[in-house]
Amino acid sequence: MNKKENTLSKQELLESFMKEFFPFKVFKKCGFFTKEMKGDYSAQAERVCNYFGYDTVYEYGSEEMRAHLSYVDNEREKGEPFVTTIKSIYD
Repeated sequence: MNKKENTLSKQELLESFMKEFFPFKVFKKCGFFTKEMKGDYSAQAERVCNYFGYDTVYEYGSEEMRAHLSYVDNEREKGEPFVTTIKSIYD
């Protein structure tokens, strides 16, 4: 297999990214995607960009986030920090 056969096209990359991070059924159920967007990964990506103000859908998950997580019965494991850091998807 040569290098060209080994790489994904832009459309295949977009499709793979959208399926991994924006599962259609879940986002349709909550009203974020419409039924007309099924299989139209460019339209889905455009919706994500418009909503979040991204220039490209690949900006999603690019920054580290800090969040407080709640625990069952209000019990954190010993040594677990009060605020959890969620790494970028690119780390």
